[in-house]
Amino acid sequence: MKSSKTTAKPTGYILHETDTIAVIATIHSENIKTGDMIQVWILNRHESPVEAVRSGQDETVCFDCPHRGDGFNDRTCYVNVAQGPNAVYRAYRANKYPTLPIARYAEVFSNRKVRFGAYGEPVLIPLHIVEAIAQIADGHTGYTHQWRKTEYQAYGAYLMASCDSPRDSALAEAMGWRHFRVRNATEALLPGEISCPASDEMGKRTTCDRCTLCNGKRTATDARKNIAIIVHGIGAKNFVALEAIAPIAIAA
Repeated sequence: MKSSKTTAKPTGYILHETDTIAVIATIHSENIKTGDMIQVWILNRHESPVEAVRSGQDETVCFDCPHRGDGFNDRTCYVNVAQGPNAVYRAYRANKYPTLPIARYAEVFSNRKVRFGAYGEPVLIPLHIVEAIAQIADGHTGYTHQWRKTEYQAYGAYLMASCDSPRDSALAEAMGWRHFRVRNATEALLPGEISCPASDEMGKRTTCDRCTLCNGKRTATDARKNIAIIVHGIGAKNFVALEAIAPIAIAA
């Protein structure tokens, strides 16, 4: 009798690699807040996310994000690196993910919602890859702390400026970005902000894959609301409202 054994489909794909990082898309998610979006992770190739946080090598994928902390001390990042990021890293090191060329993106991303940056800084995804996925996918979300820097201004069409204070939010708007601000429960919403509809404080009335408001600024005249959320996640206990953390860098 002939074998009926079939080859299982990959659970994820490598989208981009350099000497130091790997950009990986995993196809399904059990994340209750985001829903079943394709999750795009940016990982250090040579250390697990847990070890990278301990050694400081998470800088290769998180840059100067103020939520990194000093190792695991004072860390305010909502991502538990010992869970999702570590599992994706182990599968990557075990060669579970094949490389996906752009010519095959439609097979994976068509009719799906995509989250750029489930962990890691999404500006490390080459812009042409972000553009190609956004053109094919049914919607996307994404956030960056690198919005102040001249070289990343084009990502504002696809990503939200991650802001940690009213000052940050005002600067991001002045630079042409829509923003997503983390706030304390006692802080009021700013003019032009709404609470994240998928947040605890809004009764989780929807999920990110159904909402997709956090998809950047489509045009210069895009007047959609900015989004705010009360601090949450594993690092919430260490959170304080942060002022701008990098020099202003506005593109000419």
